[in-house]
Amino acid sequence: MDCMGAVVVPINKEDVEKAITELLDQGVEAIAVCLLWSFKTTAHELYVKERIQKRAPGIFVSCSVDLAPKWGEYERMTATALNAYIGPITSDYLKKLDKRLKSAGYEKPLQITQCGGGSISVERAIEAPLLTLDSGPVSGVTGSQFLGRILSIDNVITTDMGGTSFDVGIIHAGQPSFSFMANVAQYEYFIPKVDIQAIGSGGGSLAVVDRLTKTLRVGPESAGANPGPACYGKGNTTPTVTDADLVLGYIDPNNFLGGKIVLDKDKSVAAVQAVADQLGLGLYETAAGIAKIAEFKMADIIRKTTVEKGLDPRDFSLFAFGGAGPVHAGIFARELGAQKVLVPLNRVASTWCAFGAATASLLHIHERVEIISSPFDLKVVNTVLADLYKLASQQMRADGIPVSGQQFQFSVDMRHRGQINEVEVPLSDTPSKVGMKLTDKDLENLIEKFYKRYEAIYGKGSSYRDSRLEMVTFRLRAMGASRTVTLPKSKRATTAIKEAA
Repeated sequence: MDCMGAVVVPINKEDVEKAITELLDQGVEAIAVCLLWSFKTTAHELYVKERIQKRAPGIFVSCSVDLAPKWGEYERMTATALNAYIGPITSDYLKKLDKRLKSAGYEKPLQITQCGGGSISVERAIEAPLLTLDSGPVSGVTGSQFLGRILSIDNVITTDMGGTSFDVGIIHAGQPSFSFMANVAQYEYFIPKVDIQAIGSGGGSLAVVDRLTKTLRVGPESAGANPGPACYGKGNTTPTVTDADLVLGYIDPNNFLGGKIVLDKDKSVAAVQAVADQLGLGLYETAAGIAKIAEFKMADIIRKTTVEKGLDPRDFSLFAFGGAGPVHAGIFARELGAQKVLVPLNRVASTWCAFGAATASLLHIHERVEIISSPFDLKVVNTVLADLYKLASQQMRADGIPVSGQQFQFSVDMRHRGQINEVEVPLSDTPSKVGMKLTDKDLENLIEKFYKRYEAIYGKGSSYRDSRLEMVTFRLRAMGASRTVTLPKSKRATTAIKEAA
């Protein structure tokens, strides 16, 4: 297969059978299939997939054209291999879960949250479990987008502080910030996902004195849930952020987890005092230092997440959730100059990601690589858009979404010719219920949007308007309104909450 998708040499069927035999003889549980330029023409890769499934029906097969049909063989192969690695155990779990729910009388189709910000059918999750990676933190952004829509807040910084990490997401102009390159450890791969930046700074982050610098360090090591902070009384004697919060009076020891757990403040005091003695500081000074270091680290990751995208955190409201997030939100929000801080009340903050999962609509993201240089041929562009719409509408019908509940959002990744970095540009400001056909005027507006987005990211004057442009990846987000979630209205509080936590 060449770079245009033309077959140069017919597939060697004997070699395919030999390779399958060698793998099956080794007792493999999954096989990843990724061929050069298969995203342009899928025939060879799908043939290999068909042969594996016919010879070994129980084998999990991960196919790159089903997962990441994009330019870049390393990232595409990595995605395919990772999908194969987690495929057998994840697919087995999901099949058992689906069967158990049906046996219990649950008649609705099971949906699984995905890293793209919505949900997918259980069948799709079984085929592409890699899409579920990071879906938990992403659901927090989904829930924040839902709440922001209700409150007419378009620009939101989402902050999720749990026991081990601090996760940051961005909602700009009502839409989550996206990344099309993900990573696990040192492995980079192609998957469109809501961009989540995380650091090891949570309620369980350990505060220690660095052996070399003799200075206070907080995280990324964590006490986790077990043994947890010193105040849990499960054997940990190293102070955590939660212990510092307890010493400072930010947390009521008798009302933790709604009163289900009584914290041992004396153990927190002893743990923090041990560090204070090493530093030559007082108890409260050390506890305040632990909290401040954690808060400044959070402010720094938020600045990095916003400023690198050409965004000013002062233009945003901050949503704080997670078990520990609301305790510290006021401090790092003030450090950033955020407009306001919103905290989900009624004990919802710690389960906000679960709420976000409940608000997630069905979402399929379809991509097609088609490099087109300016001056752009509208006929070619519209043909690609029509093909994507046909594929997406077929998927929506297969998922049982009626036409009235379908929405489509088209975009394209563009760049200056000769450059590597691309900028995603929406073809319309709002989703539509039908396909899209661009006009000459639409094309002019699209090019102008690209220049504005490019300069917002890389600085004013960085774009060269006399250079040729390229469209690289066309993208269609197909959304299905599979459920309706409403929130009960409540009166605005006029007094402070008595309980601290």
